[in-house]
Amino acid sequence: MRNLMFASVCLLSTALVGCQQQPPANDQLDAVLWTQTSIEHELIYRQVFASATRQLDAALADPTWDALPLPPRNLAGLPPAVVVDIDETVLDNVPLNARDIINNQVYSYDRWNTWVDQAKAQALPGAVAFLQAADKKGITVYYITNREHSQVQATVDNLRLRGFPVQRNEQVLAASTPTGHCEQAGYGKNCRRQWVAAHARVLMLAGDALGDFVQAEHNTLADQRKAAEPYLAWLGQRWFLLPNPTYGNWYSAPYGDQEKLPFERKRQLKQQALPLEN
Repeated sequence: MRNLMFASVCLLSTALVGCQQQPPANDQLDAVLWTQTSIEHELIYRQVFASATRQLDAALADPTWDALPLPPRNLAGLPPAVVVDIDETVLDNVPLNARDIINNQVYSYDRWNTWVDQAKAQALPGAVAFLQAADKKGITVYYITNREHSQVQATVDNLRLRGFPVQRNEQVLAASTPTGHCEQAGYGKNCRRQWVAAHARVLMLAGDALGDFVQAEHNTLADQRKAAEPYLAWLGQRWFLLPNPTYGNWYSAPYGDQEKLPFERKRQLKQQALPLEN
């Protein structure tokens, strides 16, 4: 009621200075609106996956082709593979964010876990066609995800429901997986990528975050640029990066990943992080 009264006063008086309702703590409205309703979002996904599909034959034909950020290694005899992230790369979870906005709720791990268990996420544009094309060429698809290890079966079910090629559950490498002794690596993906590297020649990586390709030393823009710099020529050739304006390391970087800070303080720190000049 108080918010409605405040809004009414603002509408009735243009003379009031600073009479503007602040966005709520979960102010992802514009990001989610763009993700769910813009033709640009859909076309970017189709463009990226179409470009990746066109690269498959060239990658297969070159026995030295390797998309992993590792020192040069012996690739002889290794079968081909592609590695993709899942969330906001091949499966769309943004309807969950939309519900939170409509209901004026902040993010909830309980609601996320329920969503994963329901296997309701839809395929993102172009993703199924790309991975099916890879599969038909004898290329194994590995899904490296930061979903929990206990959610692998629900994730496999969701992927199969949408038509993604998954022959074995072992193709889904979740956070803290015992595969490759990666339990202690937690949400970092380097250990899981290295396990795939021991079993395959990775032709391409696709994801919506830098951590899907290489790990920066710290969650700062300077360190992220440093980590990406040696591989810039691989963008659009071996690495295929997709947009995600709804969440990611960038979202919490301004407040140093201190999730327990008050929402007002988080927003203040985000505003302070905005550069006013180039």
